[in-house]
Amino acid sequence: MIIKKAKALAFAAMVLIAGFLVVTMVATAIKAAKSDVGALRRLPDGSTLLLREAVFTATNSYTYTHQSGNKLLRFLAPILPGSIARRFNLAGGSFGFGIDGNTNLIVITVNRSGSSSRGSSVGRLQVFDNPTNAFDACWGANTLGLPTETVHGWTVRAFPRRGRFITLRLLMDPDGVWTQATDFRIQNPLHSDFPQWTAESSPIRKADGDLGVTLSEFQCGAPMARRRPVAPGSILPRKTRLVFAFDEQQHPSDNWRVQKLTISDATGNCWSPYLDFVDQDFNWSTNGTVEFFGALWPAENAWKLDLEVIQTGGFKPVDLWEIPIELPVAAQVTSLTNFWNHEGHSITLVALAAPNTDHAGDFKWVAKWWGQDRNSVYSLALKTDGDFNGWRLTVVRAVDQTGAEVKLVQHGNQDYPKQAVFLKPGEGAKVVRLTLALQKSRFVHFLAHPQFVE
Repeated sequence: MIIKKAKALAFAAMVLIAGFLVVTMVATAIKAAKSDVGALRRLPDGSTLLLREAVFTATNSYTYTHQSGNKLLRFLAPILPGSIARRFNLAGGSFGFGIDGNTNLIVITVNRSGSSSRGSSVGRLQVFDNPTNAFDACWGANTLGLPTETVHGWTVRAFPRRGRFITLRLLMDPDGVWTQATDFRIQNPLHSDFPQWTAESSPIRKADGDLGVTLSEFQCGAPMARRRPVAPGSILPRKTRLVFAFDEQQHPSDNWRVQKLTISDATGNCWSPYLDFVDQDFNWSTNGTVEFFGALWPAENAWKLDLEVIQTGGFKPVDLWEIPIELPVAAQVTSLTNFWNHEGHSITLVALAAPNTDHAGDFKWVAKWWGQDRNSVYSLALKTDGDFNGWRLTVVRAVDQTGAEVKLVQHGNQDYPKQAVFLKPGEGAKVVRLTLALQKSRFVHFLAHPQFVE
């Protein structure tokens, strides 16, 4: 009796697995007819790259959960004993995407090297609907490193939408030179017969109150700053560059800069490049000059440029807050209670952390420095209270106890109440004296067509 039951269970399991495989094969065939999702490519370095997912989502967040192995093993992994899972090198994990509710095309790729000693050199993603209509969408991705594979989660914040299909071109730089890894083709999730916008006649000048802003340069396609040697065959990253001139009461002024740039087109793309870095080798903004990674594509007759502009000099004393803070010793976090109330808005300094030292609570991630010079960058956690719509908190200046300039590396998370200021003092600094400004932003917008650089 027991043997019969065992045979029956075994037969049922085989039927279940066979049914699963048939359904999977049919689903894969249907999907393959529409796109390359599920396709596996062999790369020039001998590794393989799998296009696991290409998902369009209109939410503000997205979480991807990964399980290694083929489809059958992924199906059985939750019920397999740990010893068997380890035998098949099964591993998993997850990562989340914080996205802005606009474009949000999420692409998941899996790079398998077959060796635990070699990481992935895939690090860039381009998107295009035809070879002359390309956009450098991502430099870097969310990464999950597993024993024999690397999972990348790419956030595509903008892409051409007029074609029925999109090509995803993955690039790799195993020797410090960007070269093509492979292409995947997917259906364009937002394809439609979109209208075209008409650009305003140049030169374009707009005003908000007594501040005038003129768009003097709009250029796409020039190579980015060359942070590594360029060799024959290298696929150079390209950038978009904008230059604006400011005037107050018709007189030229240098006391302003672009705080935020929002770009949109007639097909529904809408995004803001991150401009809060100070070093001018990636996305940055200084006074009226803005540069960001990715050259806009030429199929659009006009792009809408929404600018938020803030003051950098010529402040009234009442609009400034100067506060000295002692730098914490190594591995310490100094709690702060400094408070400023101005125009119905409140600023509270929370804590200053020494390099490579984590803050507590939510600030553990908000005020954590992930970039270079980790051994010399201090992180200041602060929070704002009140209605900050149309208002900005900015760092005007930072000096040490001798008056020497303290480098402002980044002012992060500026669109949210919990913010972080990353500072790099010079050798011998013991105190940093911050000058903060709270001001009402100015807003203008342009409808313009860029000049394209070959």
